[in-house]
Amino acid sequence: MRYLLVLIDGLADTPLQELGGKTPLEAANAPALDKLASHGRLGTIRTVPRGEAPETLAALFTLLGYPPGPYLTGRGYYEALSAGLMLGEEEWCFRLQFVTEVDGKVVDPRAGGLSEEEGRELLRALEGHFKQTRMRFVQGRGHNHLLIIDGTDFNGLTTVSPFNILDLPKAEHLPEGPGQELLLKVMNEAPAVLKKHEVNRVRVDLKQNPANAIWIWGGGAAVDVPGFQKTFGIEAAMVSYSDLFRGVAVATGLRVVNPGESPFVRDPSGRMAAVNPDEAATKATETEEITRIRESAEQAIAGHQLVIAHFSSPDEHSHQGDPKGKVRAIELLDKHFFKPLAKQLETVKDIRLTVVPTLMSRCETRQHDERPVPFMMWGEGVESRWQLTLTESNAEETGIKIDDGTRLIDYIINGL
Repeated sequence: MRYLLVLIDGLADTPLQELGGKTPLEAANAPALDKLASHGRLGTIRTVPRGEAPETLAALFTLLGYPPGPYLTGRGYYEALSAGLMLGEEEWCFRLQFVTEVDGKVVDPRAGGLSEEEGRELLRALEGHFKQTRMRFVQGRGHNHLLIIDGTDFNGLTTVSPFNILDLPKAEHLPEGPGQELLLKVMNEAPAVLKKHEVNRVRVDLKQNPANAIWIWGGGAAVDVPGFQKTFGIEAAMVSYSDLFRGVAVATGLRVVNPGESPFVRDPSGRMAAVNPDEAATKATETEEITRIRESAEQAIAGHQLVIAHFSSPDEHSHQGDPKGKVRAIELLDKHFFKPLAKQLETVKDIRLTVVPTLMSRCETRQHDERPVPFMMWGEGVESRWQLTLTESNAEETGIKIDDGTRLIDYIINGL
């Protein structure tokens, strides 16, 4: 038996006035997903433990079968792994995010959607300003980059995601605790460097949101994570464009698949080797990204018992407060992933498919929500009882509730 787990960030939502009182899942025209769900089983699952903040890192570890607490060192560490970096004993890695600030508030945590080149140029400007031997700026993608700091103990420091403080006073949510002075120095000096940069002058002229500030958060130091294959006894691969998901895959020993490429970035045994930037996955259009992930997942399933395919577009539209865009994202997933996948599944008998939102992501609040999310399972050994489509209300109606999300892997392997 082989298993395909599809993780879709932010797929679940609440009813929205803009959609006539429907959720995006209910409003979307998704016939392929509907057919699979109606021939499978639905339920709800809590993707982060009770009392844990509804953050992607905690949800991902939970769905991979790991109680997340010991491994929540901060997403910066895992994104460093994705970049092929190994942190030293006294190094911490933070997410450095370009944002748009107005009147002391973060109004756009993605700074209007920076291009790769724009992000690279702005990061170089910061690097030129902060010439310190114990601080490294590491290029990421668009608005997301990394800051590695050596020799400062940040244990006990608290930071928040810029997505969680939209339109709130920035001064009330700054880093607090050990090492805060160093982070605040960088954050306070950055706007003067960014404001005068040609990239931002052009963006203002074009009436685009400028990257006029930075937000530093999600810092983490190195932590050991038990290997997935040793823990669960199956070999698995992760197909994702996300640096966070790829980094967690590296940490757990999952094979990292570069979407659209043939097919693997590196073997886990060489996971700390530097990655050639020319070989890194580049941001494609939404349709191209979906197609590449599907093709790579279909390749990977031939050589692995479990393949995890990850999509992020519904979550991105939620953070933008864009219900219609989220509906469109779901429809694109249906047309370019689930429809051709369903045709492939018709010819095989030994694959079990599971579809899960990593978290509920609400367009109304533009933030994640701690509530359980709907999931579906289809394939051999999965009995269909209700012939329901995958929606939040339908999943609730079945009465199947997985309160401990770490058990999902067991259900995937043993059936529901």
